[in-house]
Formats: sequence, C-alpha cells, structure tokens
Amino acid sequence: MSLVTKNTWALLICLFTLSNFAYTQTTSCSDKVAFCEGQKYFSNGDVYDGELKYGTPDGKGLMKFHGGDEYLGDFKDGIIDGKGAILLVSGDSYHGDWKDGEADGEGTYKKNGGSSFKGSFDKGKRHGRGIVTWKTGDTLKGTWNNDKLEGTTVFEFANGDRLESTWSNGSMKVKSSYIKEDGKKIQGSMNTIYMVATMENDFAETKEEIILNLQMAWMSSAMEFRANQNYDLAIDFLMAAQKYGPIDSDQQTAIALELKMIDSQKNNSGWAQLPKK
Repeated sequence: MSLVTKNTWALLICLFTLSNFAYTQTTSCSDKVAFCEGQKYFSNGDVYDGELKYGTPDGKGLMKFHGGDEYLGDFKDGIIDGKGAILLVSGDSYHGDWKDGEADGEGTYKKNGGSSFKGSFDKGKRHGRGIVTWKTGDTLKGTWNNDKLEGTTVFEFANGDRLESTWSNGSMKVKSSYIKEDGKKIQGSMNTIYMVATMENDFAETKEEIILNLQMAWMSSAMEFRANQNYDLAIDFLMAAQKYGPIDSDQQTAIALELKMIDSQKNNSGWAQLPKK
C-alpha cells in the first residue's frame, strides 16, 4: 500500500498574480501592442513565454517560476485563468480548470508518491464529488465540502473488498461497514472490524488482506485529518495503523515519518499551503 508522504490533501493552489510584478525587460513584444507572442522577464526571476496583451500575459503561455515550478496553460490579465497544468518542484502536479489564479472547476492533483485526487475544486480546495486513487489501485470515493469529507465515503480496495463510513465536517463517525467481495460484512468501529476479522474463523483465510486494507484506511483517513490541521485525530489514526498493521512493512517506516512531520509542523498554521509567489 502507498502513503501520501509529502504535503497534505489541503491542495490549496496558491494565487499566481503576475500583473503586480515589476519586470526588468521584455523581449519581442511592446507594452503598447494589443497582441503579441514573446517572452517577458520579471524582476523576481520568473520567465514567461507566450501570448501577451499590452505586455501582460494573456492567452496561452508557459510560466517558469523562479522557485522551479512551471505552469503551461491559459492566462487572463496576467493571472492564471482557464485551463492549464502546473508541475511543482516537489514532483506534485495539477491539471484542470483555473479561475483567478486558483484551481477551480474540474481537475486532477497528483502526488509524487503515485496517489491522486480527481474531482471538483473551488478556490483551490476540494469541493464536490471526487476520488482519491493510490498506485496500488485502492480508491476512496466521496464528497468534499470546503476540503472536508462530508457524508458517505467508500474505500474500494484492490482485492474487491470495500469499507463504507460516514464523515461530518472532516471527521469520521465511529461506525463503519467492511464488506468482503463475497458479501460477508463486519460492522462497528475500525478497531472492532479489526478484532472480528482476526478472531473469527469466517475471515481466517483473508485476515492478512483485511489487515492491510484497514491499515490503508487508517492512514488515508489520517491524511484527511491532517489536511484540515486536525492533528490529534491524524496522530490517533496513524498510531492505529502502526499498532494493528504488519510489523515488517515499508508502511511502518512511512507512518513513523508522517508522525514525525506532524509533530514538527502542527504549530505552523500555514504549513498546509503551497509557498506564496
């Protein structure tokens, strides 16, 4: 199973407002020309190559930011607006709809670890229906409200099992249902599901698979809590994944890393956001 190990699912795409930046030089285009294709250099080190309107990025173009991020797509009055894709120096990327410099509409955010979110965004946050997919093929389908899970969510695991749970304002309710591919069901808290799966003979043959799936559910739920800076619940769920998951596993290393990152960053209110330009 894979774990999102960098940043969080806050997915706050920062506002790239270019029109207020002073520039050192403009090549190929004059600020007095209504339409031109050329390059523009900004005093902060950003470089733009594409369509300009009176010297301002407007239309399609490529912006290389001084920090290493790159955006290719639509601009309007010097601001990212329309459709486009950004590749962050971290290896994360987003492609889809933009409005006023933020992810807004339908799009896909991919993490450098192989996981992704595909769905609706509003002002840089997940808002509406969406699906999180891990490189293993496991998925989480649900509805987000202002970047917080709301209502019924379904983990669908690669082996055909699924876990149904209910969320409210970004917090998971206690009772969940684990449904095996053959229809057998366990209900209760995730701890209860774990205990039943490991103690009852009905699940003996698939016990290890259920444990791995529950570990993924604990870890991914922790990432949702972390995205909303609900650090205490994030730590609780990571510790459950650490306690009940396989002892000899790469996941244990990933869990320990996440716990360390939360401990060091939970007092920084802005850590969930991408750097401002």
